[in-house]
Amino acid sequence: MEEIRFYKVDDLYGFFSNFSGYRIFIDNEVWPTVEHYFQANKFENLELRLKIKNIDSPMKAAQEGRNKNYILRPDWERVKEDIMMKALLAKFLQHQDLKLNLLNTNNAIIIEDTKNDNYWGNGGDGSGKNRLGILLMETRGIINRMYNDINAVFPPWVVFPGVSQHDLFWRMGIGEDFLYKWSQYYFNIHDKEHYKSAFPPNNDWYDIYD
Repeated sequence: MEEIRFYKVDDLYGFFSNFSGYRIFIDNEVWPTVEHYFQANKFENLELRLKIKNIDSPMKAAQEGRNKNYILRPDWERVKEDIMMKALLAKFLQHQDLKLNLLNTNNAIIIEDTKNDNYWGNGGDGSGKNRLGILLMETRGIINRMYNDINAVFPPWVVFPGVSQHDLFWRMGIGEDFLYKWSQYYFNIHDKEHYKSAFPPNNDWYDIYD
């Protein structure tokens, strides 16, 4: 079976890296990268979380999050993979180009190839757990099952859950860009009924298809 290996952000598959420069919107906040979000969520201290969020590079955010002088949240080991998965889904749903790149890997095994990490990576020699690679493959599977068109742009209530259609989020930045791409996709598909049945709107978006 084909293997896809990644590590550095400037490599062919560098977009898989949590350090790659793709913003994500989670819990009503914009985060510079997945790495920023992941490292900040190690802690309950709000000032420390904000400090990490505002650091100007993912490498520095990672270094700050690994500072042994900081107290980890007590449930970190139990929740860390859930937090990573949440961030990965946001990243690959909110960026259409990344979603296509991920789905186009088909059934390839995705491996974070580094001797620097035996948990998230493969340890460089295959002895590591490669949990990031595994979660990326799980993300691929989830998105694949959502709809049968690889080029589909999923609706706003799926990609940005919890954001009201009346929120100013849709008038600026990430939200405005996404809403334009989604409307362009939706108005040009032929089988709208199939799409609507696959993605019924929630109560807040109940009239969006009218």
